[in-house]
Amino acid sequence: MESNITIINRLQGVIANCLSDLFDPSERFALLDFPNHYNIGDSAIWLGELAYFDRKRTRPSYVTEIPTYDEERMLGAIGSGRIFLHGGGNFGDIWAGYRQFREGMLDKHKGRPIVQMPQTIHFKEQANVDSTARAIERHGQFTLLVRDQRSLEFAQRWFQCETRLCPDMAFCIGPVARPTPQHELLLNLREDQEVGAAQDLTAATLRPGTVKSDWPDEPADFQRQTKHAAILKGLLTGRIGGRARMTELAYRERAQQRFDRGVALLGSARQVITDRMHGHIMCVLLGADHCVLDNSYGKTSSFIQAWDTCNSDKAELAATVDGALAILDARRVAPATAA
Repeated sequence: MESNITIINRLQGVIANCLSDLFDPSERFALLDFPNHYNIGDSAIWLGELAYFDRKRTRPSYVTEIPTYDEERMLGAIGSGRIFLHGGGNFGDIWAGYRQFREGMLDKHKGRPIVQMPQTIHFKEQANVDSTARAIERHGQFTLLVRDQRSLEFAQRWFQCETRLCPDMAFCIGPVARPTPQHELLLNLREDQEVGAAQDLTAATLRPGTVKSDWPDEPADFQRQTKHAAILKGLLTGRIGGRARMTELAYRERAQQRFDRGVALLGSARQVITDRMHGHIMCVLLGADHCVLDNSYGKTSSFIQAWDTCNSDKAELAATVDGALAILDARRVAPATAA
């Protein structure tokens, strides 16, 4: 068994080794596909990517979300530098738009090194696999980082590029201080198209002190408020700059506030049951007592299997909510018995 600190340090070491020859701190580069939406897990990944670059004492020269991508601005900012694509769980055809953007970048920048930060691969349609494979083959300088063995085997079968197994970049954030719990149990369960098998929540929700929440919605003025906060912080720290710099600061502020919202949620209870991969990863960063359920296509269980992130006395993969309750109950009883 490992402590959460040991798990975090171990995976940060793997990430550093994996990226060591894919990144030159003296080179200008782009980081594309900022996740400007409510999914806190994607913001955790973005912050982890920035934390990795921060440790190298550099930052992206150009950042953008997909709808605001500007080819001319990017080329002006990075010259002949390489392109990094944001990691996550959208390498495939479950979530619309990401595959088309990725293939478009490969076609526009043939021969320029492009690095896909750690992703999980899942396609439903063979035609989409073939389309991505053709784009990768035409490009010729694509490096694909994947988060689990199944994705690695899939990529090695279908794609003509270098593929490496690499942990999720959120681990580069490092340990996070845990808030004082206000509840006994949090059910952090998905409400989107990746939700897994139907669960009976009766026993859990009837318990005193149980709260249920997926990632919370954004405040109504979130975009404006975070832009103003980024400008103020830039002025106070002397890091104010041109449009590219201010965009990077605004994205950083949005990702940080979303992540902090997730920390507040996951830290609000003494124990957590989550079916979100980053519910699990953030619980590891927090050192929180939790159980994990899988998503619809095995993304989370495959990740845990690849990196042994449940190798502690505070995390375990469970098949059902009732099974998770039994595990968490046994953990509460164990310290009392030992005492």
